Amino acid sequence: MAVANEVEKRSVAKPPAAAGGPNGSPHGATAESSKGQVERDRLRTMLLIRKFEERTFVEYQKQGQKIGGFCHLYNGQEAIAVGIAAIFKKGVDALVNGYRCHGHSLALGMDPRRAMAELFGKKTGVSKGKGGSMHFFDAEVGNHGGHGIVGGHIPLGLGMAFAQKYKKSGGVTFCLFGDGAINQGTFLESLNLASLHKVPAIFIVENNGVAMGTQVERSSAEKDLAQRGAGFAMPHYNIDGNDVDTVIAEMTKAADRARKGEGPTFMVANTYRFRGHSMSDAMKYRTKDEAEKAKLRDPIALYAQRLIQQGIVTQAQYEQMEEEITAQVLEATAQADADPHPDLDERFEDALAEKYPYQPE
Repeated sequence: MAVANEVEKRSVAKPPAAAGGPNGSPHGATAESSKGQVERDRLRTMLLIRKFEERTFVEYQKQGQKIGGFCHLYNGQEAIAVGIAAIFKKGVDALVNGYRCHGHSLALGMDPRRAMAELFGKKTGVSKGKGGSMHFFDAEVGNHGGHGIVGGHIPLGLGMAFAQKYKKSGGVTFCLFGDGAINQGTFLESLNLASLHKVPAIFIVENNGVAMGTQVERSSAEKDLAQRGAGFAMPHYNIDGNDVDTVIAEMTKAADRARKGEGPTFMVANTYRFRGHSMSDAMKYRTKDEAEKAKLRDPIALYAQRLIQQGIVTQAQYEQMEEEITAQVLEATAQADADPHPDLDERFEDALAEKYPYQPE
């Protein structure tokens, strides 16, 4: 079955059945025991992100537009978020992100109902319905959220990592941004200071090939984005952002280095987004052949096929998992839709530390 065609037909590409034992499991192995549970959970999370984003796409286009404002989907980049979550120490580490933040939040355990409620502008949302798509936060676990200014959050990541070093917390900051953000001055200043102070930070470019609609080769004089980190005396290299096992291995290496006090790392996770930059993007800058070729390396299909070949999951179990997650997302959407909007008198809450209008004591 061609993965490229299936991505468009269904929310997630269906991996071809592996040769071997019953239900595609090699040598008769089964996935019923606890063996492989971690891997199955990772696959489930990747599927949850994809199904959530596909449902978001559908809901955004409905008449009445229950999801307002800008909306940036994460389809195709799931391996990066899930790979980071695999080594992320909740309550110790920190993650700060640009505005394509749904996937990372779900990977770190955000309830899909609260995530969808935020998109719908409901008071049960993760930012009480006031942030929308670009501002998913869950500070309790260390998810310091999505930020709308391109590159504006990179200094925040630097500050979080500096605080971790100062307090000797043992934490690491994962600071994610797109390929377009590396042309901002904040990127250069932050990496320089991070290396000078040897802060425990991992700066990660989610390089999906285009900054909004501008290809890397048209916006960066140096086409190899990893080389953009060459002047800061820190490790800088490319990784395969579509292979979750590769992401986990490289993030582990960088995090271990940071926790030992050896300083930051800059890595470029090369990937591909299957949807447009935002919901208004018709993707006229991509050819059909390019898109079809990219979908042959769908990160979910790659990982599912690997687990099938290893006997960790069967074809039937994968399909059941997909059905269960589809139902979970539909239920979360229905619940979020039924939730109330914030009361009008709450509109100024959480905007300032003091009460508004300001009343001097």
